[in-house]
Amino acid sequence: MTTKNGYTIFSRIQEIADKRGMSIRQVALKSGFNSPNAIYRYKQGVSPRKTTLNAIADALNTTPEYLLGETDDWQKHDVTPEQELGLDKDDEEMLALFRKSTEGMTEDEKEKFKRSFVKLLKVAKDLNS
Repeated sequence: MTTKNGYTIFSRIQEIADKRGMSIRQVALKSGFNSPNAIYRYKQGVSPRKTTLNAIADALNTTPEYLLGETDDWQKHDVTPEQELGLDKDDEEMLALFRKSTEGMTEDEKEKFKRSFVKLLKVAKDLNS
């Protein structure tokens, strides 16, 4: 499959490889190819399959969207579910404590534990006021 986007893909692979201090050969090997020829074909406008593009993006620690020219943000942002919810460090610690404390409990037991925990937090807050 040949597209006008193939050259964009090659250019962006080359750009990120340079930023990472990698050669095209190193990118190819890290992506699971035997030679860099697969990547050089993109220079002629050949577009990679989705799985191939994902492997290259992973090797470069970037996103397929960047390589496709869909975004200018080249950095991969690993966002935890907690960060996605906007939880701060204290919230994350409380969530981790709750998860650890309720490990192995049934849903009913977790719900009872949660109600008791909320009551305990209210008492502690009142004591510190």
